[in-house]
Amino acid sequence: MGNQPIKMDTGNKVLLFIASLALLATVLFLVSHLAGWLAGMQVSQPDTVSDERVAQRIAPIGQVVSGEVDAAEEAADLSPGDLYSNVCAACHDAGVSGAPLKDDTDEWSNRLNDKGLDTIFANSINGIGAMPARGGDPSLSDEQMRDVVAYMLDQAGVEHDYEGNGDDNGNGDTAAAEGEEPVASTDTGEAAAEEEAEAVAAIAVEDGDAERGQSGYNTCIACHGAQGQGTPVFPKLAGRDAEYIADKLVRYRAGETVGDQTALMAPNAANLSDGDIADLAVYVATFED
Repeated sequence: MGNQPIKMDTGNKVLLFIASLALLATVLFLVSHLAGWLAGMQVSQPDTVSDERVAQRIAPIGQVVSGEVDAAEEAADLSPGDLYSNVCAACHDAGVSGAPLKDDTDEWSNRLNDKGLDTIFANSINGIGAMPARGGDPSLSDEQMRDVVAYMLDQAGVEHDYEGNGDDNGNGDTAAAEGEEPVASTDTGEAAAEEEAEAVAAIAVEDGDAERGQSGYNTCIACHGAQGQGTPVFPKLAGRDAEYIADKLVRYRAGETVGDQTALMAPNAANLSDGDIADLAVYVATFED
């Protein structure tokens, strides 16, 4: 019979038209909602106020500010007790290198009776033995050093007549307070220079023995090197003559502040005899520069 064309009546055509309109409306509805959803997914612009708040919340609690510090001005605000804790306690709390303990009444009494307060003050300012000048803090004034010494005497229960009236130039010590004539610094310096010259002259370098000096030099190798080549911290000895070495050792032995390493050298030189110094000087002079 063959294929017969499908015939649609008017009612079917109306139904098909209505269905097509419904499908189209549905598609348009879905497309509209999809477009709205995609618009909502776009990243919003950052909130300026929100960024500022976040920056405040994550900011560090504090900041480190670097700059120059006036050590003298900083030390001027410290009490004698504070100065003692910062500068002196390391040695005087433990008796390092023979330093008198802060609360050793007998030792301080003996020193005060034997040397006098002015000498103790001078030693604290200029240095003596293993103790460097001003305890190793050059920013401290003469008056502060006297105050610290008086503080230690007080802690040891030793009576003294210092009342803290000295000035920064050392012109108000107890001798001046009592109307005594202070010893002229030039006379003291000349006397010290004469004593030093006599001590150096007493070293018979020509009688030194290099072999004995080599044995004594064993304690020096760690700092100055086996051939006196020195280190970044300690000076080179190679190339120095015997008289130079003898002069330095004599000054260290006398407790004079020679350089930055005086605190280390003075205890090592303190027990050297004239002969020991001559031997060391002759041996060190054999090092080639």
